[in-house]
Amino acid sequence: MRAARGAPGRTVSRAILPALIGAVAVVASVGAAANSTPLIDAVRGGSVEQVRALLEQRADVNAVLPDGTTALHWAAHSDHDEVARLLIAAGADANVANRYGVTPLTLAATSGNAALATVLLEAGADPNATVGEGETILMTAARTGSVAIIEALVARGAEVNKAEEWQGQTALVFAAAQNHADAVKALVELGADVDARSKRLEFPDFVFQTAGMIYAVQPVGDWTPLMYAARDGAIDAVRALADSGADLNLVDPDGTTALTLAILNGHFDTAVELLEMGADPNVADRNGMTSLYAAVDMHTIQTVWGRPMPLLEDETDPVEMVQALLAHAADPDAQLRRPIIGRHTRNTGDPALSEGTTALARAAKSGDAALMKVLLDGGANPHLTQVDLTTVAMIAVGGGGQRVYPGSASVSTPATEEDSLAALALVVEAGVDLDAFNVNGDTAIHRAAARGADSIVSYLAERGVRLDTLDRRGRTPLDVALGVGGSGRGGASAQVRQSTADLLRELMQARGLPVPAAAPPLAGVAASAQP
Repeated sequence: MRAARGAPGRTVSRAILPALIGAVAVVASVGAAANSTPLIDAVRGGSVEQVRALLEQRADVNAVLPDGTTALHWAAHSDHDEVARLLIAAGADANVANRYGVTPLTLAATSGNAALATVLLEAGADPNATVGEGETILMTAARTGSVAIIEALVARGAEVNKAEEWQGQTALVFAAAQNHADAVKALVELGADVDARSKRLEFPDFVFQTAGMIYAVQPVGDWTPLMYAARDGAIDAVRALADSGADLNLVDPDGTTALTLAILNGHFDTAVELLEMGADPNVADRNGMTSLYAAVDMHTIQTVWGRPMPLLEDETDPVEMVQALLAHAADPDAQLRRPIIGRHTRNTGDPALSEGTTALARAAKSGDAALMKVLLDGGANPHLTQVDLTTVAMIAVGGGGQRVYPGSASVSTPATEEDSLAALALVVEAGVDLDAFNVNGDTAIHRAAARGADSIVSYLAERGVRLDTLDRRGRTPLDVALGVGGSGRGGASAQVRQSTADLLRELMQARGLPVPAAAPPLAGVAASAQP
């Protein structure tokens, strides 16, 4: 989902940071060990007088502990600028790296100490030193957000567009993902490529074979700094990137824009900002999903094991997000080319939301009458069907979608019959044909009968729908309610909806239609109580 959708893992900045912290932690543990030195102990203690005295006694200023740590490392880590100057004046090596590749300049950049970073650079520290899988000191400074260190590094030869080796991210990505707008602007002014792409990633399919587990759809990378900022809701960085000329409508290999990424990760304020700066809401990904469909989907997203409901902290809620998209000319009738990536048990998406599905149909499945009204008021066409001629009314009646109710933001529950009826009423008011059938011959009342939705069956009957239409298997709605010729999920016997069957008999009798005599279900069909 990708994190819902296509997020290329985390930025390297988050991956390398634990290594740096680990390095400092090891340094701290070594200080208490017997193999420490008096000079390092004095630096750790912060005593300028002791350090000066030891240096006058010609203590080894470059003594190295087993992990490669020196006194200058400790001075940089502790932000002891005066001590660092004393050590450098005494001949401390400004380029020394510990076993993790961390130099004193790396530590100064980590803490954002521009004064010390300048002293170290003047002492010959390498501005292009790297740690981990290629994180440069410029990237570290960008993650910290120190413009002064960024400028000092570039002035002394730091490569502004150098990419680390793991995901191919540049310093600009580090600044953007951490929402450091000033650092973003500084890097671009210093020559950073505002639309530089990260690596195109290739992963083997990773699928849990155990029933009920989640298919993990791997990210593909090839992201711009704006995409990282949008994914993380880094709204200040998004503004800075846009002001610096970033292309707001570039897409990743899945066809996903920064706007859609912001929406899929619940950053609606950022998405609105992108819209106001000119992002195109009608760019569709390879599945045909636009940002409008994504916003509708996020309103009633299904929570599953391992993927809870996103924590929505923005001022803009999903309904307001949809309204903003429509106000910026989002096409309410854009249709999917195939199901969007599934979030649970399948990586082929929801087959009920197949080719031809609109945002209105997606809302209908979850009985999301609030968003359906917004979409209809925004010009959505309720007469559009899926490629197999399934109508919005059929989708609304069939249910199966999820709802998130007030007070339960971390839990989704199936749409109720009441939810579905409210959704159906909206499209009925818009004039949909309730007797329409799809390629399987299903009608809205066939689906209501299969669900056992008595209130919906009554509602449809009151509006004059045919009660004797046959589907492709020759079944009336009554047959469907009785479980005739069908099977349940996973090949189990079909469920008999007895109260729905009794209701349909009464309705058919009232219309003078022939009604089969009551009979037990066919062999292999299990009778069960109405849910």
